Amino acid sequence: MIKDLLKTMKALSWSWWEKSLVDLQKFDPEYEQAMERVVEFEKRYEDMALSGENRTDIDGFLNALEDVQEAEVNLAYLVGMADCLLILENLKDHPE
Repeated sequence: MIKDLLKTMKALSWSWWEKSLVDLQKFDPEYEQAMERVVEFEKRYEDMALSGENRTDIDGFLNALEDVQEAEVNLAYLVGMADCLLILENLKDHPE
């Protein structure tokens, strides 16, 4: 049951997360600097004289890292939403 609930919550939250991220990253200089580094290293990677097998291995590794990062970010977003619900519930029980 928990697996199904998590799957459903992840699917529903994805569009909210994506919109929030796009809106917020515009104002985050650390994100901008990190993306500039990513672009720089991506260009260097594309210019490397790698064998087909090495490039395939590196691409597989990078894709796996991206999958893990995406899952971690999505779970972190869900945890944040759950925390907000707990705070609201606590406020409801203790109005002041």
